[in-house]
Amino acid sequence: MQPEFRADPQITDPLVGAVVAQRFRLARLLGAGGMGRVYAAEPIAGGPRVAMKLLFGDFLSDGAVVERFLEEGRTCMRLVHPNIVRVIDTGRAEDGTPFIAMELLEGETLGARLSPPGSGTSLRLQVDEAAAITQAILAALGAAHSLNVVHRDLKPDNIFLPANSPPNAAKILDFGVAKVIDAAGGAGTRTRTGMLLGTPGYMSPEQIKNSKAVDPRSDLFSTAVLFYEMLTGVSPFPALNEFAKLIVILNEEPRPIDAVNPLLTPLVPFFRRALAKERDARFQSAAEMSQALAGSVGGGREQLAQTDPMRAQHQQQSAIPAVPQMMPQMPQPVRNATLASSPHSPVSEAPPQISIVPRADHRAVAPWIVAVLVVAALVAGFVLGFAVAQAQ
Repeated sequence: MQPEFRADPQITDPLVGAVVAQRFRLARLLGAGGMGRVYAAEPIAGGPRVAMKLLFGDFLSDGAVVERFLEEGRTCMRLVHPNIVRVIDTGRAEDGTPFIAMELLEGETLGARLSPPGSGTSLRLQVDEAAAITQAILAALGAAHSLNVVHRDLKPDNIFLPANSPPNAAKILDFGVAKVIDAAGGAGTRTRTGMLLGTPGYMSPEQIKNSKAVDPRSDLFSTAVLFYEMLTGVSPFPALNEFAKLIVILNEEPRPIDAVNPLLTPLVPFFRRALAKERDARFQSAAEMSQALAGSVGGGREQLAQTDPMRAQHQQQSAIPAVPQMMPQMPQPVRNATLASSPHSPVSEAPPQISIVPRADHRAVAPWIVAVLVVAALVAGFVLGFAVAQAQ
């Protein structure tokens, strides 16, 4: 399943069963977004299903939109990173409809985790879990920004939490979608998009003023908003509605996090800088922000580890253990690593060249085990040789 897209199971889509580009057969409709529909599709040559995004027919006559859609698909194919949803293929169907084929994920979005469907409430995550997810986002952004790719629409529904995985396995979805909407004229001329070039409440001040002026520091601002909401269940920019938040972001300071929960006081300096209105006053890179987060959470760990009286009950029943129990902290960050190894381990200062690296499940054998096996083999050989000699 691909929970970030929702479809009515009673609706039969006429394209289900169709073959796209002689390579993929559409199996079922997963849902629809602002620019197109998304299907689960089966590769004709065999292999795991993929999620296939097809552009709405309304946009096919707009060459700029079609080309930008394909361009963003090609760009995303270069973003091979554990914390970015992988784009497998992009091209055109037989009728000219552009498509993007992505890995099909099992799990839920951060939006669904924080606001379960039908609950009507906003939940909060434990500090370790929220920090691990944020480190994963920063790891992905560091890799993308090194290729001059800016997301521009980070929000809870664009962060995916794979099932049966630790929080730092979170993945970013939909790189480049905001640029496609931009090519379509934005929400002003294409009401189907239903959104600005970004999402109110997560947009940086410079993005609100001029979407063309967005750079990587805008993504970092959005990441800080996400982290704040994971910890508190509320926005740092309270307003009556989403669009009123745009005015608040431009003209008011964010609500100090210790005013929401005094136990989060050690994070006040971090958020003061991360949510600064002037981008030159913010963290200047994902690596810098990651290092600061590691220091803030690690430095105030004893206080942050206290029982939070505002923690949602469902978190106490969560099937996901605290990250340190699953992945022990390392004394030093892994050199050139881009996937945070624990909620308190920052990404590297210089993200490595992005490449596909198969992930092995085996574990390294401890040296002492090797030594024991060697000694045992020598003893066994000696006994066997002695027995043979006696027999002769």
